[in-house]
Amino acid sequence: MDSAHTMSLSSLLHGIRNDSSMLQKFLYSHDLSTPPKFIMKFIKNIPDIVVQPESTEDVLKILEVAKQNRIPVTPRGAATSAYGGAIPLKGGIVVDLSRMNGFEVDEDARLLKAEAGAVWWDVQKELVRKGLSLRVYPTSAPSSTVGGWVAVGGYGIGSLKYGGIADNVASLTVADFSGVKVVDESKVSRFVGLCSATGLIINAEIRLREFSEDKPYAEHMSIEDAVKVIESVKGSDNPVHSALFIDSSFLSMKNQVKGTDLPEKDTLLLCDGKESNSLGEELWEDRFYPMRIKMLGPSLVTFEALIPLDRVPEFYREAKRITGSRHGFEASVLLFMPSDERRFSYTLHWLKVLKLLKLARKLGGKEYGYGLWLSHRSRYREDFEELYEYKREADPHNLLNPGKFFPEGAIPRLMSLAELTAVVV
Repeated sequence: MDSAHTMSLSSLLHGIRNDSSMLQKFLYSHDLSTPPKFIMKFIKNIPDIVVQPESTEDVLKILEVAKQNRIPVTPRGAATSAYGGAIPLKGGIVVDLSRMNGFEVDEDARLLKAEAGAVWWDVQKELVRKGLSLRVYPTSAPSSTVGGWVAVGGYGIGSLKYGGIADNVASLTVADFSGVKVVDESKVSRFVGLCSATGLIINAEIRLREFSEDKPYAEHMSIEDAVKVIESVKGSDNPVHSALFIDSSFLSMKNQVKGTDLPEKDTLLLCDGKESNSLGEELWEDRFYPMRIKMLGPSLVTFEALIPLDRVPEFYREAKRITGSRHGFEASVLLFMPSDERRFSYTLHWLKVLKLLKLARKLGGKEYGYGLWLSHRSRYREDFEELYEYKREADPHNLLNPGKFFPEGAIPRLMSLAELTAVVV
């Protein structure tokens, strides 16, 4: 789009907070991931305009303008994931939902009713005052938004007992080109994990639990022993809701960044057991900041996958062989590799992520999320054709976050080709 078109967009969206300055557009052109430069040549990640709606009516007006002018719309929360789900593929309008951040609590029904821009930890602090708690929340809870994490289909703190966010959504309110609709839990799979490619999530009802004090306990043990312990504490009747295995490499990097002297040994961290200890409390307090090790990079390549628990030890051993010694490992599985995007080695680290994904699938696992970078893998979902048909009905011109979940353009072909070269031996 030329500057005149951008100016006309601004006038068409009059009354809704918007910005077309180059600095603002650059800030909205990426998420936590920084792909290799050769990949970025195939997308237009700089938006033409950034808008910040404050109401459902604002969102509907944005969609009306987008439909009339055939302009792509990219919704955005806090962009704390690394899958490219919140960055534009073809420029257009970025819809920053952070100003729609209201929420209320139905204490009797134990339900949270939150707008898409509500921040998880703001919600949790209010819930605690009412004697309630979120069942699950992301490790990025101090900044991550409700709509964003639902759109990613996240797993996080509490998932050992309560599953992913998809298992805790009671209903969603979404907006598309036909208006606003409320979707009950039988149909939320059309939206959770699809990066709002089938409709903009503007409100969510989330199930809650009674509040109980966190009692984190940590003990040094091997990955094999950790899996045995986790197997023994799984189940709805067990008070343990979270388990994090943190390997010695990750703890070494945390020490370097923070100047601490944590024991650099493989460690299992459990929460809501019958007791706590000082190491557990220190690691639990730091659960929101795993990406601090980015300071060692100065860039960070991340990998996430869902792997059957009994195959995690095998994955861990092979992952260490693939990535080398400079990595950090936490099991859902979440792995970090400090790198430097200015160097060619950064591209090699990205290829290692594809190797890890191949390894995860070989062991019966699957992708944590899709977004833009892994959209080529969505076709392997059993419900892909059903979801694709719904996408065509709700968004016939493919304007809702194009290229996310539903593959489009050069990126899926490039990633598929790169995956073919990522041989796991």
